[in-house]
Amino acid sequence: MYTGLLKQLYYNERKKLESMWIYKQESKLRILKLRKSVLEKVESRMNIDEILGRSDIAEEAKDNLLRDGKNEDKFKERIGKDLDTELTDVKNEEERELKNANYSAEEFADYLLQLEKVALLEDAISEMRLFPEEVYLELSGINEKQEIS
Repeated sequence: MYTGLLKQLYYNERKKLESMWIYKQESKLRILKLRKSVLEKVESRMNIDEILGRSDIAEEAKDNLLRDGKNEDKFKERIGKDLDTELTDVKNEEERELKNANYSAEEFADYLLQLEKVALLEDAISEMRLFPEEVYLELSGINEKQEIS
């Protein structure tokens, strides 16, 4: 009984959160931050010494493409250019999205309150050795079937 009620409460609160326009906007901003972080990590891993030490790249490819000084320079130049382009795109997109993030203090307070309720309910679900995402998907399917009937 308790578990079923907890699942339903979590589903209702999360559905309410996901329907908020601020949630959608904040999700876009979080994804952009993640993309920037991924590109920065990629950049740190794209040095010749690191690549030469990787076992998932054939030795022949390393010999032909990376150990040759001329190709090494082309490789570095291309990686740098591609990463710069992608980072610039992400930064530009982030600036556009930040302009769309014109929340009122009241709207943002409502969003944070809802976000916190969902986070605490996720903790309660996890304490019961359940996975919040699975609970949400399970109840999404049940509710969709009920709406169709």
